[in-house]
Amino acid sequence: AQIKKKAKKEIQQMQKKTKAGAEAGANTASSVTVALFDANDEKVAVGMPVAEALRRASHMEIEGERLPISVNPPSVQKLEVFGRAIVGCPLSALIRCEFCDAASFKLKWLTQVAAGAAGSVQIGLGNILWVPQAAKGRTLSLEAEPDPSIVVTSRSKAAQRVGIVEEVPPGWPDSRVKAFGPRDPSKIRVVSFNILAVPYARTQLATQIMYPYCPPPVLDYAYRQPLIGREVHRLDGDIVLLQECTYFTYLKFFQPLFGEQYHIRCSLKASHVSEGCLMMVRKESFEVLEEKDFLFRNLFRTSQAYRPQLEEVAAKWPDFLDGILPRMSTVFQMSVLRHKASGRILIVTNTHLFYHPNARHIRLLQVMCILGQVQTLREKYKSEGGALPHVILGGDLNCLPETGAVQLLLNGEVASDHGDWETSSQFAWRDEDAQDDEAEECTPRPSSSVPSMEADEADVVQPLPQERWQKGRGIGLRNPLGHLRDAYSRSPQPFTNYVHDFSGILDYILIDEGLQSDGCLQAPSEEDLEPHGGLPCVLHPSDHLSIAADLSFRSS
Repeated sequence: AQIKKKAKKEIQQMQKKTKAGAEAGANTASSVTVALFDANDEKVAVGMPVAEALRRASHMEIEGERLPISVNPPSVQKLEVFGRAIVGCPLSALIRCEFCDAASFKLKWLTQVAAGAAGSVQIGLGNILWVPQAAKGRTLSLEAEPDPSIVVTSRSKAAQRVGIVEEVPPGWPDSRVKAFGPRDPSKIRVVSFNILAVPYARTQLATQIMYPYCPPPVLDYAYRQPLIGREVHRLDGDIVLLQECTYFTYLKFFQPLFGEQYHIRCSLKASHVSEGCLMMVRKESFEVLEEKDFLFRNLFRTSQAYRPQLEEVAAKWPDFLDGILPRMSTVFQMSVLRHKASGRILIVTNTHLFYHPNARHIRLLQVMCILGQVQTLREKYKSEGGALPHVILGGDLNCLPETGAVQLLLNGEVASDHGDWETSSQFAWRDEDAQDDEAEECTPRPSSSVPSMEADEADVVQPLPQERWQKGRGIGLRNPLGHLRDAYSRSPQPFTNYVHDFSGILDYILIDEGLQSDGCLQAPSEEDLEPHGGLPCVLHPSDHLSIAADLSFRSS
């Protein structure tokens, strides 16, 4: 009845367009014949609810003319390609559908044929394309082709022009990866890389102060992301530790690109910007036994294991407990892995410590907390004979080699009057997370994977009486692991970060004494970088270099 009423109205409107139609067709509109028929050509009963009637019907008959019915036909809502087309680099695509699954569409990557000819050439299928050399200089596009079982409508097809395929000039990134060599399956290759989060590359600090030499098209993430994917792929790590990875990049790039090969998880910082640490673990090499994420501010505030240290710094630094600690967003990402080939257990940590140059005292506390949690996991997983698991700690520590935090890691202790504690009197919160606030959100922040451990209001921290203070501005710290080793100790690098007015080592891969480093990915020379002004540049997608080491177990 509703369909009949609608058809009658449409006919009346058409008839009103001409005087003759209005005079001659008055009776026609009042007697429109509409019926629904099912697949067996039986008429659907009048009076049946509309949803049920349409579900049963396969055709509609209006005035003797039969029309096929398709209820909620599958359609493409959006077809996206992330990144520019660059030879040798990956592109990822996402299709969003309505009334069907994405698997109902075949994604076809096409390039134009040679000049003067018509048509296109298919060069790939699926949501990932590694752009081939043969596509250089040609226009790349993506088409979503519906499955033959889908009713074809104007909305069941989609196409997206990606652009002309570019090529990165050859240079030092190629030569250093080649010199490092392919992965040896008998060793454990560890890679760490701060990939420069999208929002931080858009700030005034980035474009005018840190990377003024970098052309905007090169700093654009559409250019950098394919190069990041290529770098991770070429290094082919067994354990990959990334920092400044946005949730968007994890979900729409790394997971589709590497999800079959690696166990991947993203642990977000507690900041306004949806970025954090991403850990990739090769499935064929490791079994994941446990995963733990910690927010520094919650761990240090609530754990009784650090209460003595908290009480002393609360007394020595009056604004720390309420003014600084609640604003700390640093996350510690930890995984307990069993090496399938040897059966040995490893505790792997990935982190990105607080960045401010006048916050060496805070990074000391962050390292203290990391070491404490690693040791707790080691004790939990020690063997029946008392052997402790191995340790790998990697990431952007924002610490130069001579600083107290690195000394605590490598030498095993830091005194309470160490010079780095003096920054506690120089550092004040002036919204030190300003880079987060300035940064543009690239995707809505999902629920964090980091558990909430906010302090109970009844849990009052009593500042330590002055007569019980240790000497100096800080607290004495010892490394519960003894001391760690730098995987680059036998082949030190000049820098891992190289920007305007600064270069130095900020990124590390540290290991316990039961592991040894058999080779490392080396840095380029300053002469290699000077023509570009620094990092990032047309050859490299981040302000940090990737670092990597091939590790093996010591026989003893």
